[in-house]
Amino acid sequence: MMQILTSTLLGLIAATIVLAALVWVLVRSLPRTRGRLRAETARLDEPSRRSAATLLSGWGGAGGWALAAGIGTYVVLRVTGFFWHRRIIDVALDPLEEANNQYAHDQQACEMLATSGVADSEAATAKCLDGLIETPTAIYNDAAPMLLGILAPVLAALVSLAVLALLLARLRNPKIGNGAMVSAGLRPRGIFSFGPRWALAIPALTALVLISWLVVTGLFSSRDGYGRYAILTVERHVSVSDPSVGRVPPLTPALQMESFPGWYYGVPVAATALAVLVLSLLLLRALARAPRSTERQLLGIDDLARTLKAKLVAGLAGAGLLATLATVAILSGGAMLTLAGDERMDGPSVEHFYHDTMLSGVYVVICAILFSIMALLMVVLALAAVLELSTARRLAVAVALGEEPEPGPRVRQSH
Repeated sequence: MMQILTSTLLGLIAATIVLAALVWVLVRSLPRTRGRLRAETARLDEPSRRSAATLLSGWGGAGGWALAAGIGTYVVLRVTGFFWHRRIIDVALDPLEEANNQYAHDQQACEMLATSGVADSEAATAKCLDGLIETPTAIYNDAAPMLLGILAPVLAALVSLAVLALLLARLRNPKIGNGAMVSAGLRPRGIFSFGPRWALAIPALTALVLISWLVVTGLFSSRDGYGRYAILTVERHVSVSDPSVGRVPPLTPALQMESFPGWYYGVPVAATALAVLVLSLLLLRALARAPRSTERQLLGIDDLARTLKAKLVAGLAGAGLLATLATVAILSGGAMLTLAGDERMDGPSVEHFYHDTMLSGVYVVICAILFSIMALLMVVLALAAVLELSTARRLAVAVALGEEPEPGPRVRQSH
């Protein structure tokens, strides 16, 4: 129940963030784009306005399909991982159900001896309970569905970018104006030439942090029972429990283990993250080097179109990489906090304490929350780019057809 409530709360927080960001997009970004496009088209003649509409064609629809493909892929992978995980647990627990029921029945029979009136009932009850056979602990292997859950966001980003690249491959550079195009502008253009640089830098920085993080966790990981580097193992001390005084010596060393993003998870995640980064850089490079029109009055609209397209690519890549980094951070911080507790001697008594290094997992979890918020904002950035491209395209077509009123002050006629 607590997990359900926590998941519901986190879902509501995420939905609130996305909703607030979308409202900001509708209130600020779309009107600003429309205003800039109106100002640019006001200086164009009729043939150039038709060319401006051509510059904005294709990307809005392709971006929408790419975004939908990414979200659909993420949902399918998460749902598949959830039911796969539940199936593994059910298969492990079903054979033990009969043994658990029998143990509960025998335990109840032993406890009834205390009220049966037999001589020395307490001793008889204790002897009966000591003779019960404990049911075995269920052992199951859930590493594969956990890996699928970690990969879900970065695979969704890869699918989005691949769909976008395939759809755009069908859109050749349109002929602008009289059909003349130039292959280079007055200044060299690269992957950071269009769009906000902070948004364009996020995918590269996130990929660098993610891969570095996975290398560090891989070095600290240990082999599990199946030989995979998928757990964190530490030595802890366990004392004896005395009902009358609590924990008492002696302290016994014991190994404690928890799921951890080791090499088993890190290698496929890092490889997929690199694929996302390379594909996004190729798209940005192709966008920057695409030929420009020889009509200088169209360069402002061309810059606007390329900026929105770059925001779309950066949003898709950044969202997937940041969400993956958040998942890895949650898994790392959770393992550190779970294994933080230990016991030591404090004079004649046993003291429970926490290792400071492991308690730093709190900061890791906080970072994971921040990464999640940033991932949501990058999704909104991509969605905003799609909406702005579609809005700009419709406005440019309306202006070209003379269906949009000319910008400028309106003069009220007085009678």
